Amino acid sequence: MRQTAVAVLPSPDPFDAQHVSASLSSRARLAVLRRIGGVDDAIRPALDRWTELAASLLRTPVCLISLVGEDEQVLASRVGVDLERTPITHSFCQYVVSGGAPLIVEDATQHPVLRENQAIDTLGVVAYAGVPVRVDGEVLGALCAIDRTARVWSTRDREFLCDLAEAVGADLRLRLQERELRRAHDIAAAHTRAHALIADDAPLPEVLQTVADAIEHFDPLVRASVLMLDQDAGTLHHAAGAKLPASYREAIDGVAIGPDVGSCGRAAALGVEVITPDIVRDPRWDAYAPTALAHDLRHCWSAPILDHSGTVLGTFALYGDAPREPDEDILDFLRASARLAGIAIERRRSAERLTHEATHDALTGLSNRQGLTERMAKTLERARRPITVLFVDLDRLKLVNDGLGHDAGDEVLRQVALRLRRAVRAEDLVARFGGDEFVVVPRRSLDERRVEQTARRLLREIERPVVLDGAEPVTVTASIGSVTIDPADVDVQEALRRADIAMYQVKSAGGGGYRPYVSVRDAQIARRLVLERELRGALDRDELRVVFQPIIRLSDGQVDGVEALLRWDSHRLGSVPPADFIPVAEETGLIAPIGDWVLRTACRAVAAYEGLRVNVNLSPRQLADPALPGVVAEALQVTGLTPDRLALELTETALLRADEATTDALVALEELGVELVLDDFGTGYSSLAMLKEHPVHALKIDRMFVAGLGADAGDRAIVEAVIGMAHGMARPVTAEGVEHEGHLAILKDLGCDYAQGYLLGRPGPLTDAVGEPPA
Repeated sequence: MRQTAVAVLPSPDPFDAQHVSASLSSRARLAVLRRIGGVDDAIRPALDRWTELAASLLRTPVCLISLVGEDEQVLASRVGVDLERTPITHSFCQYVVSGGAPLIVEDATQHPVLRENQAIDTLGVVAYAGVPVRVDGEVLGALCAIDRTARVWSTRDREFLCDLAEAVGADLRLRLQERELRRAHDIAAAHTRAHALIADDAPLPEVLQTVADAIEHFDPLVRASVLMLDQDAGTLHHAAGAKLPASYREAIDGVAIGPDVGSCGRAAALGVEVITPDIVRDPRWDAYAPTALAHDLRHCWSAPILDHSGTVLGTFALYGDAPREPDEDILDFLRASARLAGIAIERRRSAERLTHEATHDALTGLSNRQGLTERMAKTLERARRPITVLFVDLDRLKLVNDGLGHDAGDEVLRQVALRLRRAVRAEDLVARFGGDEFVVVPRRSLDERRVEQTARRLLREIERPVVLDGAEPVTVTASIGSVTIDPADVDVQEALRRADIAMYQVKSAGGGGYRPYVSVRDAQIARRLVLERELRGALDRDELRVVFQPIIRLSDGQVDGVEALLRWDSHRLGSVPPADFIPVAEETGLIAPIGDWVLRTACRAVAAYEGLRVNVNLSPRQLADPALPGVVAEALQVTGLTPDRLALELTETALLRADEATTDALVALEELGVELVLDDFGTGYSSLAMLKEHPVHALKIDRMFVAGLGADAGDRAIVEAVIGMAHGMARPVTAEGVEHEGHLAILKDLGCDYAQGYLLGRPGPLTDAVGEPPA
């Protein structure tokens, strides 16, 4: 019987199973493999040159270059076989790796170990000659020649293979150097961009995500997570990490820190680096492992994010879908990323602290006059409903200051501020205007009865005795004036002036009471009569025009359609806001002829553009008109616009008042092929019932919820819920009022279908949105 010829290999035995496993799982070796990356068109031609040459010189039917991992070998180049990879059980090359020396076999079927290897059947191996392929001192695999019959390999054969293996290693080293140079350049560019964003005071989430993107580019197998620490609550909150599943981010958001709370909880609690190679095997993960495993997360390496004094600001963590020890280079990058995140967070918090100090009252912690005017300006800018302002002036504070001293007066102011804050909703604006004056601006629109109820509640809270240290309790009263204004007509200073006038009227009458600014109502009545008179001839005088705002498809950023919006440029009144004249048109019945004109005008303009869609708003009065389906059909016929390119936007108010005739009209419009869109979804009281009872095809999220994205967790939750519900009912969703990049990023992350707003395009001529029509 022929004896198998095997090269003399150094101890330990390369066929020893324990030694083979340890060699294949070497962290240093696997690190080099990962750094080289996969075999692609850039490297394959060079490798193929060596396997073809080896097959020719050694006259063998099969020649391979294998890169051996822990569980499989990748056939990076091959002659004579079609396989791209095999399990490790189908590999002779693993023993070249474990031995670190050539393996020469004349007849594997007679070898006590190799005869059990599946490569004999899979690759037809009988005779085998393999030599190590080394890169940076690590054996990554082998260059091997295979014969399907027993064969004696000559000394020259072995020398050829050794020379060629050196050439293969040189090519792989060149690839490694090229990739690392390119990666170093990309990393430097990403960090330079992060530093530039920090210097430009870019939004913190954008900076942190840039840092996360850089480390994920460095190692595509990891997914980065940045959590910020709430120092007061001792909890961690998501700040960046777009590649982590959203449901996992939500699951860990708000987790309390502690030495036994996973990797990030421990890193934040102790301010130390925490490396968890396998989440399943780490007892600190026992409570959270099911959640992590449900999202295919198996390792977590966490570094604390520190400020310049060593205070923990949060954690920077890297997850992966398989158990893994980090290499030193990825650990270095993780530490550098945590430092960069710390710089960004500390700078932003410093800026926020300075801003807070500039816009808040040091005594009460409330917004000061500057903060009040800034926040009111933003409120008025995005408000679509009347805004109420309550001006509060304490009546007897001077007596407290004169009798008990200014320290006592300051304590009264602090107590009053706290009571005002507690007496209204958390989202309402409460500010110290100056001295003993306060301003309250409810976020929600209030009718007269609710405004008075709010004022009376504030008065009761203020009049409760204030307990002072070392003195008898003191009681102060207040004078409160209010004004409810239309944001389109009145600016911040005018609103405050009117509320102040109403307050002064109370104080002039003796104080301790409440009064609204009633002359606003008189002005509104007079203005309404003028608007009605002028609006009746506006269409004949050619004062009305239609503008178009683009609706953007978020999947690719392209214009999907436009919304037609009505504008009135009165010869006598100037530009009249839609919020002023639309209600007048509705109440007087003028909305019918005006609405018909808008419909025809919009359809005619859009018909000139192939495939472009247009949304046209319908008022409740139009929807209640049984003739509406005929009007729409005629407009389509006259203008040539196909029904599938027209969407009619309906308000919840219109559907809430729907009778049998209105329902029939909706059915007729649906049969016509026109899309029906529920506008301002979420602001009414019967949205879900409407979706079930009426043929609504799409939803639009009201701008009041979009405006709070990134700042108000409640608004994000509402938007996410609406999108999820709509998609569950197979209805697309459009978000209105997108004014910031942050809004856009969150909407994309939540899976919103379409968006419109000033960021994406202001209302204007149709050519501004989509260009000139085709010739």
